[in-house]
Amino acid sequence: MSGIYKHASYEFNVIEEIGGGGFGKVFSVSLPTCDYKYALKIFSPIQEIAEASCLSDGELLERFHQEIWYQISCRHKNIATICVFHDSDPPFFVMDIADYDLKTAIDKNILSTSDKVKVVLDVMNGLEYLHNKDWLHRDIKPANILCFNGTYKLSDFGLIKNSGNAKNPKDVMSAIGLRLGTNGYMAPEVMDACFYSKQSDIYALGVVIAQLKIPGFDAIVDNCTKYFPRQRYQTISILRDAVRKEIENV
Repeated sequence: MSGIYKHASYEFNVIEEIGGGGFGKVFSVSLPTCDYKYALKIFSPIQEIAEASCLSDGELLERFHQEIWYQISCRHKNIATICVFHDSDPPFFVMDIADYDLKTAIDKNILSTSDKVKVVLDVMNGLEYLHNKDWLHRDIKPANILCFNGTYKLSDFGLIKNSGNAKNPKDVMSAIGLRLGTNGYMAPEVMDACFYSKQSDIYALGVVIAQLKIPGFDAIVDNCTKYFPRQRYQTISILRDAVRKEIENV
């Protein structure tokens, strides 16, 4: 997609495609009246995801609606904020555009040790906010961690799951035994039995911390990524205490 994107009462200048998840493509856009850039995500499921998920076109659309609902329901400095959304055909939402994502920062090796520690602290804050609501992100990875003016925020709620008793009408049930996530970040129990929990999110965060290669954090990575969930940090609060203790020793 290039040129002008018009939909409903909205009009955007499309600059370039900058990424996407399993359920949508993301474009850098600006408004015709100014040069300020935004990120526009449009419903456009990847064929492989559609086939693997065993979801119909309607169910995939419902999951995109679910992604929007959960993300706009978040009010936290470490969760990326949706500023505009439209339930249309196809649906889309708009966010401020990030300075960069963590995958790019790791690949380019542009982060100092203090930057890396800030990543961990910020992501823990955002993830704890979700876990306190009994929500599981299920796709913690560097590409889904965005930096906005020095603050790191979780994004891409395409695989979010409500694990609590208070269900929402927007919730979409996945097929039993359906494994969702990104290879390399999924915990053993997800790979073996499609079982998700707060500890499987913590496992994925541990993999991210390992990729950051923070001096002195080896034990933290090891405890995040234990094979059995019961052996890992049981809450983000406990993980945060371990991180803070390690920071004091640096």
